[in-house]
Amino acid sequence: MMKKLLILCLGGTVLLSACVKKKNEATGTTHVRFVNAISNSYTQDVYVDGALVYGGKLSEGAVSPYIDYTAGVSNIGIANTGTTYANISYSYGTTIGEYSTVFFFQDFNHVLVSGGIRDYMDAPPAGKARVRFVNLDNYSQTSFTMSVVGGANLFQSLVFATASPYYDVDPGAKFTATATGVVNPVTIDIAPVAGKIYTIWISATSTTDLQAHAFIQNYF
Repeated sequence: MMKKLLILCLGGTVLLSACVKKKNEATGTTHVRFVNAISNSYTQDVYVDGALVYGGKLSEGAVSPYIDYTAGVSNIGIANTGTTYANISYSYGTTIGEYSTVFFFQDFNHVLVSGGIRDYMDAPPAGKARVRFVNLDNYSQTSFTMSVVGGANLFQSLVFATASPYYDVDPGAKFTATATGVVNPVTIDIAPVAGKIYTIWISATSTTDLQAHAFIQNYF
């Protein structure tokens, strides 16, 4: 089952908890990382409840380490480095002990939005790597297909702002992403290593291309 990103704390079918904190709820730490998937972006500073938690490093395509803060409902915001004006700011809900990734990206109208997904940390089977895919191609409203080079399709249709399930693959596996209107399918060669978990997000600069970006989820 594909999972929708939680965009601006709206929607129902999501991996993250609802944006409601119960009274007298126990406090504890949550772990959130941030991805700048905004095309032609300035470097961004990340704020949680008004405090700078990651500054001067979230350039276009960059991924932060996991940032620890108190779980519950927090205000998440980003601003161009060196400024204090928020490009986007909203309430974001997490639970104690969970890991999640928040993407900052653009919708089909190139309006800045944000969405988060839960990161599952269970190790892949021995001798396997684990991958998932996120569609952030805001140039085309068609879904894309992902297959293993020399193997079977992983999925047939991944729509915008949606994350795939995790897949266990062989080390060194390559992947091919195709979509209607794309002139040349993109081959994704990230050389996955056994025991590692990867998130691969797909973007574009036009309706005829796809670009792949990857990061290791369990880097520690």
